[in-house]
Amino acid sequence: MRLALSALLLLVACGDDDGVSVDAGPSDAPLPDSGPPPFAPDRFCPGGPGCEEAGDDVVRVGAAMRDITPVIDETTDVMTVDVDGNGIWEPGEGDEFEDRNDNGAFDPVFIGGFGNPRPASGVHDPQWVRAIVLQQGDTTMALVMADMFSIFIDDTDAIRQLAGDEVDYVATCASHTHQGADTLGIYGLGETISGVDPDYLQRIHAAAADAIAEALANAEPAHVQYANFRFRDQPGGMLRYVSDARHPRIIDDEARIVRFVAADDGATIATWINFAAHPEYWGSRNTLLSSDFPHVLREGVEGGVAGPDGETVEGVGGMATFCAGAIGSQIGPGEITPQTWDGMELPRHSQETMDTVGAQMAYFVLQALGESGGSVTDETARIGFRNRRFFVDVQNAGFHVAILNDLFVRQAFNWDPELLLTNANQPDVRTEVAVIDIGRLQVIWVPGEIDPSLFFGGYDGEHTPMGAAIVDPEVENAPDLSMAPEPPYLRDLARADAEYVGIVSLGNDQIGYLLPDFDFVLDRRQPYIEQAEGEHYEETNSVGIDGWQRVESQLVQLLQWEPGG
Repeated sequence: MRLALSALLLLVACGDDDGVSVDAGPSDAPLPDSGPPPFAPDRFCPGGPGCEEAGDDVVRVGAAMRDITPVIDETTDVMTVDVDGNGIWEPGEGDEFEDRNDNGAFDPVFIGGFGNPRPASGVHDPQWVRAIVLQQGDTTMALVMADMFSIFIDDTDAIRQLAGDEVDYVATCASHTHQGADTLGIYGLGETISGVDPDYLQRIHAAAADAIAEALANAEPAHVQYANFRFRDQPGGMLRYVSDARHPRIIDDEARIVRFVAADDGATIATWINFAAHPEYWGSRNTLLSSDFPHVLREGVEGGVAGPDGETVEGVGGMATFCAGAIGSQIGPGEITPQTWDGMELPRHSQETMDTVGAQMAYFVLQALGESGGSVTDETARIGFRNRRFFVDVQNAGFHVAILNDLFVRQAFNWDPELLLTNANQPDVRTEVAVIDIGRLQVIWVPGEIDPSLFFGGYDGEHTPMGAAIVDPEVENAPDLSMAPEPPYLRDLARADAEYVGIVSLGNDQIGYLLPDFDFVLDRRQPYIEQAEGEHYEETNSVGIDGWQRVESQLVQLLQWEPGG
């Protein structure tokens, strides 16, 4: 996320300045003298109401996708002159636009990510919403992946409502492409003007529901193939493909892959891919709408790619999807050293970099799924889910501005917007965590951009790129690893027999960066408004210091929960 709300932030940063917030808590919190109720998910299957029967071993899988590319045609405003070529609309610098709809205003499609406002000039590749539906016994769940910069729980709920009662649970993820339309709200023309087109959001909701319905109608008996690989084991190591731009340098470089194949003929129905990388490889100056590297990744997995020796590796067909993993400390291209297969060095950000790295990622996926990749295929898999909704206190003054000015298309709770914003009157947002089981795989759904260390630790340097220092002590406000939390981490709490454990950022919702408390540093004068010295940009785009504590508490209980426990 890139938040540009500087001018009005001081208006809402007044009030108490002791840094202590009053946690409104969930609306159904128990009375102080009643004691906490036993933890229980909001919904779980199989075994929960409406999905009591686990059924036989047959897993039915269907897949479908819908195009959600924003329309840019002869009626869409575009920037015609970009004086400095930075992709940002700056009329004061001499930038010009064409008023194609003759309304006297500049109202283009705004791109989400990097600086703002960044108006789109055209379309490079389509953006999609892709749905995989899984059924077993009474349980039906849909995994929906959307080429969106961000998705809110309100969007997820709208999709669920349109999908109807035939589906027990819909889990969404936004790919977080930085080359798609603004679906967060902070990338419009001004600091109090949303960049979101509400009609476009409704189009996404309807497209997702349509894809779910088609996937459900086409579901057929399927087998399940599991695979994985690590970027550290590929040519050039981690830093050729993915990097960490924040200390401590810790990267979840494992890719988790699940391929669903038809039981009768082995044809691919869908492939679900999960690893950590910000889809921003094209960079900040691009103004063409794109899914960024996930487009190239999916095309390669489906249709094939060229390998290191120039040979063409056949694709697996079907529909490929991507959900971002633990990307929460700028995991992506920020410090990579990309190269073509023949060793030609590439810039960290460019269209060629996006195409090259995306195709190489597709090659690694195909290799992992191949005969020598060590994958495992089962004729059946036990599927299930459990989720939990709760409130999180929004302490970030910049987010207060966004909420007050309706930049975020989401509901806020437990505050009075007519009163002065103080630590005793701060909005809450409702969010959600989930755990999804697919046989050997367990996936943790997280409502934000989670730091990799919160997933598995890594403070011993095992997940630091070769040759890189885990911490540079010369960096201002460098993290003190002696203060780092001890295990167990989320990965340690996963199901004991889960051979593959994934994590999804921007899963069902986006509440900003989720960071470990010991490395959460705020500017002393203007917390959340100005970035603290050193590598602490993410704090300015988090809900606040209490955000991870609330999410972690719910996730730990959800992971440890068992039916009848």
